Amino acid sequence: MSIELRHLRAFVAVAEELNFTRAAERLFIAQQGLSSQIRQLEERVGARLFDRDTRSVALTAAGLALYDQAKALIEGADAAVAAAREADGHATRSLTVGFVVAPEHGSFAHVLAEFGSRHPDANLMIRFGDATDPSGGLRTGDADVAFVYGPFDDAGLERRHLFTEPVGAVMSADHPLAAVDPLDLEVFLDEPTFEFGTDDRTWRDYWMSTALRKGKAPKIVAQFRALDGLVEAIRARLGVHTGTRSLAEMGGSSLLWKPVEGLVPLEHDVAWRTGDLRKVVADFVAVAIDVFATQAEV
Repeated sequence: MSIELRHLRAFVAVAEELNFTRAAERLFIAQQGLSSQIRQLEERVGARLFDRDTRSVALTAAGLALYDQAKALIEGADAAVAAAREADGHATRSLTVGFVVAPEHGSFAHVLAEFGSRHPDANLMIRFGDATDPSGGLRTGDADVAFVYGPFDDAGLERRHLFTEPVGAVMSADHPLAAVDPLDLEVFLDEPTFEFGTDDRTWRDYWMSTALRKGKAPKIVAQFRALDGLVEAIRARLGVHTGTRSLAEMGGSSLLWKPVEGLVPLEHDVAWRTGDLRKVVADFVAVAIDVFATQAEV
């Protein structure tokens, strides 16, 4: 029986996550199907690759020996496909750029315009997502490159830094805390707040400031998928939320942004899938870095 790339992709995902649930989510397959692929691979290799019980997963000696080779084979296969597409001209004709949400920073438009001027024959597509997918469509294959921000589970992705943005408290302009200056971190964290419906724990923990709460659970009053619903909930004084100035500006004069010392600034990056070596992707990343570097100097 032969070993297929799908078996190796399943193995690498579990080896990197050390968790079958997270690995299945990363591959967008059912956990039962993932477990089946791992069993098949172990049968075909003739060795147990993981020590696992109900609480933990760990690589065996055989698993450790297989990991580097399996990862190299996957990257080689991806590079071969990319090279074939490049030779056929397909890769230079189409590029989908993902956004987690609609951009507010004007430099994003400059990136698109500059890339278009350098690649006039490219079929540039824009994909707007929502805050449940911090990869901007890279995980699902709906985007080739994406503008992403904040910490999230970025295994299998490459990122390059563009700029840093402060975050603070976004609240209704007539909220009782609107008159408090400066706003204390603990006071802010004690207010009712909101969360996005996402399975990415790292992404959720950043926006909920979990590391700053000292084990105290947040008072969550609603869950959202898109920013417009969040803006309306804040405007209605249902709670406050961690956010940037641009989030407050979505609500016009009815919302305000206040700095809160201690909140971790937001890192904005351009990202793409590991192993995607197409020139058109590299060119887009280079343009994004150049444009934001130029804007920072102005």
